[in-house]
Amino acid sequence: MAGMEDTLQALNDLISQFLCLNRPLWSSSDDADAFLEAVDELTSTIHSLESMSADHILLESFDHLLERCSLRLGEELQHLIDASGFDTNCSYPNTRKSHDDDDDRHTLVAQPVSNFDIIVDALPEGVIFEANRIAKRMVAAGFGDSCAETYASSRLNFIDESIARLGVHAHMAEMFKSASWEELEIQIMCWIPAIRVVFHILIPSERHLCDSIFEGFTSYSDVAFVTACHPFLQLLSFGNFIAAAGKNPECLFRIVDMYDAVRDILPVLDDAFNPEVAALRECLGLSIKAILMALENLVRRDPSESCPLDGGVHPMTRYVMNYLVTACVSRHTLEEVMLLEFGSSDPSGNCPIEPDRPTSSLAIHLAWIVDVLTGNLVSKSKVYSHAPLSCVFLVNNGIYIIKKVNGCELKVLLGEDWIKVIHSKVNQWILEYRRATWGKAIMILEMDKRFCSNVNVITEKLSRFNNFVEAICQVQSRWVLVDKQQGVDFSILVEELVIPAYRDMAEMLKATGSAGESYMRLEDVRSRIQQLFKAMTR
Repeated sequence: MAGMEDTLQALNDLISQFLCLNRPLWSSSDDADAFLEAVDELTSTIHSLESMSADHILLESFDHLLERCSLRLGEELQHLIDASGFDTNCSYPNTRKSHDDDDDRHTLVAQPVSNFDIIVDALPEGVIFEANRIAKRMVAAGFGDSCAETYASSRLNFIDESIARLGVHAHMAEMFKSASWEELEIQIMCWIPAIRVVFHILIPSERHLCDSIFEGFTSYSDVAFVTACHPFLQLLSFGNFIAAAGKNPECLFRIVDMYDAVRDILPVLDDAFNPEVAALRECLGLSIKAILMALENLVRRDPSESCPLDGGVHPMTRYVMNYLVTACVSRHTLEEVMLLEFGSSDPSGNCPIEPDRPTSSLAIHLAWIVDVLTGNLVSKSKVYSHAPLSCVFLVNNGIYIIKKVNGCELKVLLGEDWIKVIHSKVNQWILEYRRATWGKAIMILEMDKRFCSNVNVITEKLSRFNNFVEAICQVQSRWVLVDKQQGVDFSILVEELVIPAYRDMAEMLKATGSAGESYMRLEDVRSRIQQLFKAMTR
């Protein structure tokens, strides 16, 4: 063992010369090569001693010297990476300098990226080669974990700066927890492109770098990679924060955008981050479902006391239908969310499947929301003291719903049968209007056969009819029909009911030989009806 003690002394003298230097060893390639050669000899000697079951105290001395070498190697690794750190002039995908008019300083801001097939060369090839030489020695010496931690720590500045260049922050959730939704929307619009760049470019680049430095040591490469990328992963917490914060219907569209962004990174997702990304995707999906339920509840709770005085389209009808039209732009995402989370039907039982309706989960849910809206409108219509105005209100809102459905993919989701049902309801309301208003006019013109030749009775009825029509026009001209074609259709339906009855009464009067100056001509009656519905469609 005396020979081994001499070897220990010789290696200690040699290595101490390097350990005592106050400059980086890798500033001189000769020093770096000589130091690594000495470390290799030390490691080989220790392995030989271990195989010979050498003296425990002597082996501890060798191990202590090796530990000192590993500490210095860690320092050299950190210095190598730090010295090759983030250069504001380095090539980085889609960045530009943003200048302040009152300041010469600038920041680098990420621009939208369309080509994600990029690997960022975060370290020069020569640095990667030298870092790999260091990693091999530290792993061989039993300090692989320390090497991985040192590497990750050294990458922190680069990764933090990378995140900052994308206009986001790893701790966005904490930074904006008290922000308004409008402020959060601005951050979401920064987060979405940032998360795509992070998972499509920066994380794959970091994986490539780790695999190069820790080539042949997969377990340490994985540790270094996951630890280094932790700030990237923290960006996901903002998505979870938004999913929890976005509870109102207006939040849906940005959360759908976030869901799309998360789904887009799945094909390139590193296995190490599968659980976190899957959890975020599920969280955003549940938030989308909850928002659609919130929309339904909003419609259901809307008070029935408020209705337009002229029977026009209710603000809630406009809001819900425009909302659903906009939502249908993301139809495929919404269908995916409903299918992934809730299968083919709503487990709450609130949206029963009807055999004559498309039965995808999304179709059922949206149809149910429109059905709730329609039922709410029927309740609101009872607020009107005039039954005809109630009918006009329902017709206006029903026609508005039909037009919105036919103008977008809601038509595909709800299906032709559903549209036929609401068309039928609208026609029923039109007939109810005609009966409630103009049916009374027909009753005035009804004639007992015993008085068919009585001029006074006939003229009195015609006079009452004329006054009734004038009263109708005076009141109903203040109402509104929101669809011009509907005004034409109303006019035709009313004429079909009124004109024949009025013609018969006029013929009776003529048969008596009376001039009949007290009643309107038939064309005047028709013109008065047409003028009324033109006024309603102003």
